[in-house]
Amino acid sequence: GQVTAAAAGIRVREVIRPDPVMRLTARHMLASHSGTAPVTVHAEAEANGLVEARRRLLAVPGAPRVSYSQLLVKILAEALLRHPRLNAAFGEDGVTVFDEINIGVAMAMPDGNLVVPVVHQADRLGLLEIVARLDELQARGRAGKLRTADVRNGTFTLSNAGMVAGVRWTTPLLNLPQCAILATGTLAERAVVREGAVVPRWILDLSVTFDHRAVNGFAVAEFAGTLAGLIAAPDGTLGLA
Repeated sequence: GQVTAAAAGIRVREVIRPDPVMRLTARHMLASHSGTAPVTVHAEAEANGLVEARRRLLAVPGAPRVSYSQLLVKILAEALLRHPRLNAAFGEDGVTVFDEINIGVAMAMPDGNLVVPVVHQADRLGLLEIVARLDELQARGRAGKLRTADVRNGTFTLSNAGMVAGVRWTTPLLNLPQCAILATGTLAERAVVREGAVVPRWILDLSVTFDHRAVNGFAVAEFAGTLAGLIAAPDGTLGLA
C-alpha cells in the first residue's frame, strides 16, 4: 500500500492504522480545508480580569475546580449573543443563523483522537451549570462513553490549543458545517507598554477561523474585539458582578 511504498528503504518504527474515529476525522478535516473559504483573524486579550475571576471562584469553599475553558464557554456564549452571524452555518440555501448557541469544546482523548462534545444552549446556562456539564462530558469521553447526542448540533467550536505550553496562535480548521471556530493560545504573563511604562499583564492569544463565504473579516474582527473585552472584564458575564 501507500505506507509501504513511502517507507521503502527506510527503517520503520511503526505503522499506525487509522481507527474509525481517525478515518472520520480525516474525511471531515479534508472536506473543511478544501470545501470552504477559510480565513483566520489573530488577536490578543488582556486577561488579568479572567485570571482574577478564576482565582476568586477557586477560593470559594466547596466550589468545583473551574477551568479556563469552562469560563471561556460562558464568555463565548455572551459574545455570540452579540454577534449572531458567527453562530451560523453556510449551505446551498445560504447562511443559516442559529437561534441556539451550542458550543463544542475540542477534547483530546487517551487514544490520541479528538472529540468535540457540545454544551447545548450555553447562553441559557449559568457558569456552574456549564462547569458541571463539561466535567460530565470530559469524564464520559475518557471512559469512551460519549453518546451521539453529546456531539451533535454544535453551532460554534472552542479549541484550547494553549493547553500545550508555548503555543500562541494557530489556524484551526472549521468544524463543518459551522462557519467559525475559536482557538486560544497559552495564557501567559507578558511585558506590555501602558502609558509609557512597561508593566506585566496576563495575555491570552486568540485565533478565529471563519468561512469567508458566510461572514466577512470586519464582522469577525468586531467579534474578536468583543471577545477580548469580555475576557478583560468578565465579572458581569460570569455572574460575579
